[in-house]
Amino acid sequence: MVQVTFRLAGILGGCYAFAMRVWRYFLISVFICVAWLARLYGIENQSIWFDEGWSAYAAVQPTLAAAIAADPTNPPLYYVLLNLTTRVFGDSPFGLRMTSALLGLLTIPLAYLLGLDLFGKRAGFYAALLVAVSSPLWWAAQEARMYTLLAVLVLVAAIAWHRLLARPTRVAWVLLLLAETLLLYAHNTGPVIVLWLNVMTLLAWLVRWTIRRPDWRGWLLGQALVGLLWLPWFVDRFINVQAANSAIVSGPQLNMAFVGRIWQAFWVAPWDMIGREPVMLGFAVSAGVLTVGLVRWRQPHAWWLVGHGLVLVAGMLVGLSLIGNELHGRYLVMVVPLLLVAVGAGIARLSLALLRYGAVAVFGALFIANLVLAQNPLYQHDDVRGMVQYYADALTAEDTVVAWSYADRYDLAYYWDRLNVQAQRVTLPEGADWPQVAPLLPSSGRVALNRWYTQRADYRDMLPCMLGYGTVNAPGEFTTYGMTNLLYETPGHPLAEPQVMERPVLHNGQAIAHIETVGSLPKMTADQAICLPVQLRLDQLLSVDLRAAVVVRNDLGWDVAQASGIFATANQRTTAHLPAGETVSAYVLLRLPYGAPPGDYAVFLRVFDDTAEPSGYDMVTADGRLLGKDLPLGQWSVQPGAEWSQVERETALPYTVNTLVSDDLTLLAHGLEPEIALSPGQTLRLQLLWQGPGALPALTLVSDDEFEMDVPPQSGAHDLITLDWRELRLPADVPGGTAQLLLPDGSSLATINIDALARLDTAPDYVVAVDLAVGDVGRLVGYTPPDEAVTRDGPLPVTLVWQAGDVTPTVSYTVFAQLLDAEGRLIAQSDSIPAQGERPTTSWRAGEYILDPHQLRFNELAGPGEARLIAGLYDAATGDRVVVGPDGQDYLELPGTITLR
Repeated sequence: MVQVTFRLAGILGGCYAFAMRVWRYFLISVFICVAWLARLYGIENQSIWFDEGWSAYAAVQPTLAAAIAADPTNPPLYYVLLNLTTRVFGDSPFGLRMTSALLGLLTIPLAYLLGLDLFGKRAGFYAALLVAVSSPLWWAAQEARMYTLLAVLVLVAAIAWHRLLARPTRVAWVLLLLAETLLLYAHNTGPVIVLWLNVMTLLAWLVRWTIRRPDWRGWLLGQALVGLLWLPWFVDRFINVQAANSAIVSGPQLNMAFVGRIWQAFWVAPWDMIGREPVMLGFAVSAGVLTVGLVRWRQPHAWWLVGHGLVLVAGMLVGLSLIGNELHGRYLVMVVPLLLVAVGAGIARLSLALLRYGAVAVFGALFIANLVLAQNPLYQHDDVRGMVQYYADALTAEDTVVAWSYADRYDLAYYWDRLNVQAQRVTLPEGADWPQVAPLLPSSGRVALNRWYTQRADYRDMLPCMLGYGTVNAPGEFTTYGMTNLLYETPGHPLAEPQVMERPVLHNGQAIAHIETVGSLPKMTADQAICLPVQLRLDQLLSVDLRAAVVVRNDLGWDVAQASGIFATANQRTTAHLPAGETVSAYVLLRLPYGAPPGDYAVFLRVFDDTAEPSGYDMVTADGRLLGKDLPLGQWSVQPGAEWSQVERETALPYTVNTLVSDDLTLLAHGLEPEIALSPGQTLRLQLLWQGPGALPALTLVSDDEFEMDVPPQSGAHDLITLDWRELRLPADVPGGTAQLLLPDGSSLATINIDALARLDTAPDYVVAVDLAVGDVGRLVGYTPPDEAVTRDGPLPVTLVWQAGDVTPTVSYTVFAQLLDAEGRLIAQSDSIPAQGERPTTSWRAGEYILDPHQLRFNELAGPGEARLIAGLYDAATGDRVVVGPDGQDYLELPGTITLR
């Protein structure tokens, strides 16, 4: 009877154990089914994007050898698997993504096995559940890329590694070495993963004070074998990864905000959602609190899992910095299961079922919220499908789509025939400069330039400059999520051979670079844009990104057009990332304002950066004469014949009037405020837009006390629509009052309120007498320096006292006051119109005195010691100084010294 009882108990116990095993497998199967349904939800909705385009290209190759060679920048393992599965599932978006979805399901039982090995059955159960509802793993499973494959192989490697520590077997060795080798052939981050395993093994040896688990001989032999198996790919492809993948070197920037983004990437997906949804930020913080509270910190296995994650992420950051790529959430997907196993083990140790279920509910709610929010179009793939549909609808067989890539734009190619696009498609090689690109561009039809925001192939905007050259209209834009198309109605004009310049660019008197060549100035009508390439050679290692600004001035000296571009190499590296001796180029596209008249325009080049010298670096002539900030490039001869009525732009002038002035001339618009305050000697700039062939009339300024002066046009030649630039300068002796600016028919354009100038006929007080003539402009009577020694942490106040000459100047000169140290170096400076702009030299009346205060700003060369002042006048329009002595000296030496502390 006792024996029967024991046998019965044994049978019941076995049945219970079998039932529990079946129950566990059943639950794991349920998790897999739930995960499968979630991963299939909307899997085909999003467009194939750039990276998936490579996958699609490899998937349809006729042989496995062709699939292996399809992508020169990524290892082939995933492409081989994709090529095989596509033969079953097809190459639709659904079929292409099926491989990632299936691989993603494998992470669930693998997470269970890792949790089971390290913490027990319940821990494995919860680890599998968390992996099933992981947002990053769900996201990666819906992309035709290799990131779920990486997660699978990392889990296999982790399982094998921990088994080698606990109970080494041949199976564990084989699994580890196989996983390592496959990881190296799965993604370029493979070496980081191999490094992770070696770092963790070294730590295991140090912590355990033994090199027997894993056995050091087997380990070293195994790593050598893995290296030999990877060697063919390393030699053939991997050493060129940086050149192929990175146009602009911009590695991760480590700070607390960046660390926060990394943490959120373990819970939130896609990467673009991180930091943009307060709900998900709250969930990520909650997950962090739960993780800290749940992880079994007293158990060594928990520390090992945390160590795995830290070493993998750190290695990833180092690797990305070396090749110059930024971190993306996709790279972290493979680390996610390791963290979830640690968290699952923590949930499993909770004694109260209610607490366990509550913790699971939090992570489940996080997943559901992420799933809902991720449907926002802002977080979807780049809409390549929508862009190609636009090409199908808008373009004809005569048109051409131009795009950059290091091979082909396979994302565009994927939809090209599917959507029946008739236009031609040209792919330009990344890293090519304009001589290589120009022969590839079409010579007829419309040109559609595809610009993918993530791509950095044309940081200089070389292609928009080339395609815009000679066009009268800016390109039409069409935008889908993630990319924009610029549609040019005609191809751009070929770039002319550049003119050789060889002009140094100076900073603190030293050449930091040389302008080598600049594009030639063409003869075109005013409605056509011109493209000016500027080539520069670096003489020094710089920490700033240099830019080129091209300024166009009319015959009055006004800046009427300006555009800029960044200097970079053909592979898009900017000056802050280049050694001395490198040559860089900038491409500047210039358009004159609407209605600009024909004639000669002066063109100038300014080299600047956004931080150290935003106003520009010093330029010199070929013989070494300092020019200031602007280097003259020559005259741009603008020809008559512009058809402004056909230009799809409007005037920037604020006041539209449409006033008929004569039978053949209408004033369309002007830029004059209704009431204007003006002082004697000051200049008012007039901008008038006319339509018609008639001669441009003179305007008349008439004051209340019958003062009257004409304001004639600058030029007689003009197009049917023309922008008329004029200057009205009040005489220095005009009385105060009110005046009207009149058209020929007597109608008023603006009311001018003339402010009478106070006259100072008695010399004001000053400390240091100078009494030196400045040409025919007047005399510098004296100046007042600071009372005592000054510090260099603030401006240096100096007040100059001028006395006007016998004749009012016709040029508005700028005063310069400079402080030179004992070695003659410029250490502080001020440039301004006299009296802080209130008393231009064109307002000076014979014999009067003018108080002219200045605040001299110190530069980095300033040091303690004695310094001296010089001062003078120059024409800001030309840079020419007023000669003050018979020997051609163009500055005044001021007596006395200033002591700097």
